[in-house]
Formats: sequence, C-alpha cells, structure tokens
Amino acid sequence: MRLATTNVLWAAALAAMVSCENNPQELTDLTKKVTEVEEGHDIVSVFSQSGNLKAYLTAPLMKRVKADTLYVEFPNSLHVDFYNEYRQLQNVVTARYARYFESLGKVLLKDSVVVYNMIGDTLHCNTLWWDQGQEIFYTSDSVAVRTLTQTINGTAFWAKSDFSKWTINNTVGSILMPGEKVDSVSVAGDTAATRKLAAPGRPAGQ
Repeated sequence: MRLATTNVLWAAALAAMVSCENNPQELTDLTKKVTEVEEGHDIVSVFSQSGNLKAYLTAPLMKRVKADTLYVEFPNSLHVDFYNEYRQLQNVVTARYARYFESLGKVLLKDSVVVYNMIGDTLHCNTLWWDQGQEIFYTSDSVAVRTLTQTINGTAFWAKSDFSKWTINNTVGSILMPGEKVDSVSVAGDTAATRKLAAPGRPAGQ
C-alpha cells in the first residue's frame, strides 16, 4: 500500500511537470526554492558584548531573508554609531547598502561607504566588512582616508572598530601627524601606512 501511494505521488508530480511543459514560467515557479522575506521599517538595533554597548544601528528598511544562508539586508542605507567601553561615541559608519550574515557575525557594507571618527579621520570606499566578533573593519578594495591635513590613498584597509588604529597597504602619499603617535611614515609605493592613537576617549583620571 505504501508503494502504491508513492507511485501515485510521483505520477501527480510528473503530470504537473508535463502540464507546464509549454509554459516555462509555470515550470520555474513550480521548481524554484521558496525564500521567506520579513520586512521591518524605521529600524533601531543595538549591538552589545558582555553587556556593554558596542554599536547603535538605524535604517529606514530591513529585510530578513530566510534562504540557504540566513541574512539581514538593509537596501536603503544604514547608519551605525560605535561606542567605547565608557559609552562614548568613537566613530560613525554610513553606507547605501548593507547585508548582515547572522551565522558569521559579519556585516558587508557597500556603495558610498563612509567611516569617520571624532578626531577628524574619514574613510571612503565602495565595500567594507565589519567583523562583530573580532571588532575590526577590513577590505581588499581601494580606499581613501582623509585626515585634517591630507588624503592617503591605497588598497587593503584594516582598522579596529573604534578606529583608534588603522592600516592601509600600497599607499600613495605620505603620512605625517604632528603631535600624535604614529607607528610609521609612508611614501608613495608598495608600502603600508599605520596610524595608532593613544587611549582614545578615555575620561580624565582613568
């Protein structure tokens, strides 16, 4: 009886496929994978670690997509404020598009990505990853960092989430930050430039 039931099910499925033979769209609709999408508007999200506020995200639209890989999409821009251990604002991130991979704890930022900190450094690039677990930004694409005195161009960028330290490979230009701690000075060519700031945002007496 079980075998007969199985044969009936296969026959029904085959008949449905044959009936769609002359209509490619019906065949596509029948065989495509089902993807669930949940939408939310005027989103506010808080990222924390061990009970400490790390980031505060706002976006006009969010889509939670349940497919082979679960992800959350921000197709109409997003804005993220990052905070230090004293809940002081350290840097701000904006982008026209972002995708958050929950299982990886990573966010892909795309299209007119801008990151700036409270001392005047601003990063511009087209793609940027944020690793929530390691608390770092990184990209292999071209980037430009504008400081209060100059612009540094290069590729392969890495930075701490609080933007207190960042590195650019294959730099074009020089780095000279009077009055601040600088790990290295770079000239045009296949070199790396690294900037490190001392204890950013630490309250007086700490």
